Order: sequence, then C-alpha cells, then structure tokens
Amino acid sequence: MKHQYSFKDLLAWAEEEGSGVDTIRAIEKVPARLGMLDQDIGSIPAEMRSFEMDVAGRGYALVSRAKNMKTNGRRMDSRIRAALRQFLQAKAVAPRRSPEHGCRYCELMDLIKSQEGLPGSGALWNIGRHRTLAVLRARAQCAPEALTQVEIERIARDVSAETRRSLRKAVLFLNSLEHRSAALPGILRFLPSIKLRVPAGSGRARKVEWTELPEAFRNSFDALVDASLAGSEDLADRMLARIEAGEDPELVMSEADALALEKTRNIGKPTAARKGYREAISWLVRAWEDNGGDISTLRDVRELFERQTIEAAIQHQIERSNAARDLKDSLDSTTLKTRLTPLITLARHGFEDVAVAAVLTLLKKKHFDAPRAKHKVSKASSVEMDVDRIASLLRQRPELAAVWTNAPMRIAQAACEALDEARTLGKPVREVTALRLFAGAVAYALQMSRPLRTACLRNTRIASHGEAYANLLRTAPDETMLTFRYAPWEVKNNTWVNVDVVGEDAAIVREWLERGRPRLIELQELDPRNVFLFPGSALPAHDEGDPVTLPRGTCSTSAFLDLWRDASDVLGVHLTPHRMRHVVALLSLALRPGDHAFTSSVLGILESTARKHYGRDDGQAAAREARAAILATHPEIFNNLTRRLSDAR
Repeated sequence: MKHQYSFKDLLAWAEEEGSGVDTIRAIEKVPARLGMLDQDIGSIPAEMRSFEMDVAGRGYALVSRAKNMKTNGRRMDSRIRAALRQFLQAKAVAPRRSPEHGCRYCELMDLIKSQEGLPGSGALWNIGRHRTLAVLRARAQCAPEALTQVEIERIARDVSAETRRSLRKAVLFLNSLEHRSAALPGILRFLPSIKLRVPAGSGRARKVEWTELPEAFRNSFDALVDASLAGSEDLADRMLARIEAGEDPELVMSEADALALEKTRNIGKPTAARKGYREAISWLVRAWEDNGGDISTLRDVRELFERQTIEAAIQHQIERSNAARDLKDSLDSTTLKTRLTPLITLARHGFEDVAVAAVLTLLKKKHFDAPRAKHKVSKASSVEMDVDRIASLLRQRPELAAVWTNAPMRIAQAACEALDEARTLGKPVREVTALRLFAGAVAYALQMSRPLRTACLRNTRIASHGEAYANLLRTAPDETMLTFRYAPWEVKNNTWVNVDVVGEDAAIVREWLERGRPRLIELQELDPRNVFLFPGSALPAHDEGDPVTLPRGTCSTSAFLDLWRDASDVLGVHLTPHRMRHVVALLSLALRPGDHAFTSSVLGILESTARKHYGRDDGQAAAREARAAILATHPEIFNNLTRRLSDAR
C-alpha cells in the first residue's frame, strides 16, 4: 500500500530527531520554492521521486539571497534529500543502506582514478572519468558487484530526467569495464555478474526510423507533401495536365476561378512544414504497428488515413501523456494538436479529400479543442499561465526585477572571476567553460535589450560571408551603442527588427567581440573566419523558404541552451530564452503601467496581443489607488456604516 507521508511529517520528524538547523530550514523553505503558502507543506508528498521531479533544482532565487544561488540551492537539496532518505528508512518505506556499499563504490572509483590521465598520455581513461559512477554510489542499495536490473530500474524510477541521463551513462560505463580486465585485473571483483541494460530514457514513444519504411510508402509521402506544398504555378500545371488528359476545360477553369478567390496560402518555411508532415505520418505509422499492422506491407500513405488508425494514435498519445511522470498532461501539452493539424492539411491540400479533412477536424475538436476549452487551457491561456507564473515570482521576490535587469553584468562578473582563476591555474578546459559563461552574459544582453527567437539569437552574425549578411551594423568609432538588424525571413512575424544594445550591455558585447570570442575560437580550434556571434561547428538549419543559406560555424542548439542555463545558474533563476520576452514585457509595464503600445513595440507584436497577454487586469493598480484615496478622504466611513447597522438592529 502506498504511504501517505507529506513534507509536514518530514519536518516534524526532523525536529524530533534533532536534525541540524540548516536541514530544518531547508525543509521549511520548500513551499516557498514552489510558489505555495507555508501552510501548504502538508500537501507536498514526502516521496523521493516526487522530490527529484518537482522540488530539486527549482525556486532557489525565491528563498535565497546568496551570491552563488546554484551552489547554495544544491546544498539545500542535498540536506533535504538526506533527511528524506533517513525519514523513509525510519518509516520502513525505503530499505536501509549499508555503509559498506558506499565504500565499495569508493574503492572502485579510486581504482579507476588511479588509471586516469590527460588525453594522449596513454592512460586508460581521461581525468574525471571515475565520477561517472557517482550516481550509483549515491543511490544504489547494494554494492557494485551485486547490482541487478531490478535495482537499476528502481533507481531510474526515483530520479529526475537529468539524473536518469547520468544513470544511463553510469550503466554503459560499468558494462564497458569488463573489457579493461586484461589491463586492470583487479577490476573484475567490482563488476556485476550480468550485463545491465540501460534504463529507458523517458516516457516518450519509440522513434520510427523513416529510412526503414518501404520505399514505395516513402515515395507516396513525398508526392503527397509536394501536392500539399504546391504553389499557384504548380496548381496551374496540374490543371493544364488535367485538361490535356481529357477533362472538361470549363469545369477545370471553374475550379481555378474558385481557387483564385480563396486566400492565397503562403508557406514561408516549406522545409519545416515537410518535417512536421513527416512527424505526423510517423505518429500514425507507430499506431498502425501497435495495433498489429505490419509496416513492411505499407505502400501508400492513404492506408493510414483510416478513422480506426487515427483514433488509436490519439488514444495512445493521451494515455502515454497522462501516465508518464516526465511528460505533460495531455490537456497541457500541444503535441496532439501539432500531430492532427498537419494531417488535416495533408488531407485538404494533398489528397483534396474534404471528407477525410472533416473527420480529422472533428476528431481534433472532440479529443483536443473541446477538452482544453472546458478546462480553460487554450493556446493563448497557456502563454498567459507562463506570464502569471513569472509575475508571481516578481510579486514574491520583487528584487528579481533587479536581478534580471542587471543579469548581463552579474553573469559577466562571474565569468571574469572564473577566467582569472582558470588562467592562474593554467587550465584551458576551465577557461573554455568561463568563456562560454561570458557568452551567456552576451546572450542575456541582447535578449534583455529586445527579446528574439532562440534560433535568431543563436545564429546572430557579426560579419558577412558570401550571401549571408551581417546582423551587426557598423557604427562610428566613437559610438557606444551597438545595433543588430534582422531581416523578415529570420524573424517569426516577418518584419525587420533592430536591436540596440546600450550602456554596460554594449561594453560586455564589445569585450566579447574584442577578447573573449577570439580566445574561445583559438582554444576550440575553430575556423578564425567564423562569422557567428556565438561560434561553434554546427550548420544552421536551412529552409526552402529562406533566401539565404547560412555557413557552417554556429553554436549547436543543445550547446547554446546549456550555455544559457549555465548563465541562468549565476542568477539562481532559470527561464528559457523565449520566456525572457515575458520578463521584458512585465518590467516594461512596471515602468509604464497600461502602456501596451510601448510594450508591443518592444516585443514586436500587435498591441492587442500585448494587451491580451500582459494586461488582463489593468484596473488593478487604479482600483488599489482609488481604495486608498477613498479611505484617506473619508476615514469615518467605516464608523458611520457601523453606527447605521447598530441603529437598524
């Protein structure tokens, strides 16, 4: 039977056991870290998995004013984790762990550490490789030689997605140690008797390998997509072919006239559209196979557009989303919509089958639109919930406004300290890490000046290269402001966008351009002709609708997000680059309440959109001031009301 202990029980136990003051204080701060009231501590389950998924790593900035919030926050998590483990063991919910088990892992890690060295030194492993097993040392309930698949799966169930990735690496590394037994015979006594399987990464569905599908099926998909993406010239060619094939010219021309009256479809990103179509079809292929279909027999995409297959795919998606702890609830996720919408487009413009398009539209309305509307969770309100969450952070900790406003300078200062330490120690690897942190300060400087799409920010160019023009504009020698300009095809709303970086932000960017960036290119042995503000070795994604092909040399998506997260760790609060637009909007409205025209111009959106997302209660401040004015002008109003009520009795 599942236990029903909460963090309130954990706190009471910790106080009875005489736990340290810091541990008790860390437990007491958990509700505040989650944006809850202190009285809500009884609603937080005292479960290791729940703690790892919902508490660990969150809300440091809401309860800490430490200079290094990340280090301080991780220390709090460590104290809570240890107390929670002891509490569950005391309540016989979790098995007690023998200290000998940890010692065995330490012995194994020390053995590996003794065989580590610098790359090219001839050592068995690079320096630090022994730390791969730290996740097993911290969480396994048995010695390394006694590990079983059941134990690995138990650990995987109780950890976050990030720790699960570390666990997967640990299992792979542990399996590989057997091949080192010839060079290091003593390692065999630490190895499990069986080869362990890597635990599942997440609750996401298995991947469909597109290249393994029948060629005829893939050809039919390509033909269908080509028809769906056809422009006016392609449609004209198809209609001419129909007339030449013997169809009634007047009937064909009447269809052409009707199409001419319709709103023209402008597909600005055909490559992205094609990718979305393929993901939607793969979604149906997976449902087809799960229902007993043999994918080797598929010959035509049309075979998948049956109501039974589509409804099976919908049900599988809903059940998987609701069952997996690491996936969003089906009503909070937009995955179902992003699968059904491309299918509707393929049916309407590819097959030109109104009946199939209608069935898909009705199924989308039944399983997605109507349930989300009922729960008041539409696409617009999803954005509004993000805004409300950030606004709640600012209400709880008003000083976060200063943290975000001065974010570039704070991150740059931390990066400079790390750079000085790395250069003093002569550690090139640490210097690269510090330079990437400085790059994070530059990214924050641009994003706080005027928020951009993450891809647009990542692919910012400081010089021209062939047909790829520079985003950074040349300025006069004595000009302190830097201006970045982005063309309509780079920007989501198809307009020109200028970003002016001023003051300390501009100084940070200049320092990066003059010293930090060249040094990073040198240390990472990148092409010195690299034109990207955030240099790397990745090739930017190119869409058929893009008039310009960007050269290789940008920072990869994953590397850029890691760079941004490391910079956010300095601040103690992490929001994605895209969500920083909400921060800028809220800070702008704090300076100019109700001025949605100003906010819309900063974000590059319509005034109505700004008002909808950020001005749902513009009368709040006015009502508060009106109430204060009424009480100040008529202080006796409450006494008069009380007297009248007494007389009435």
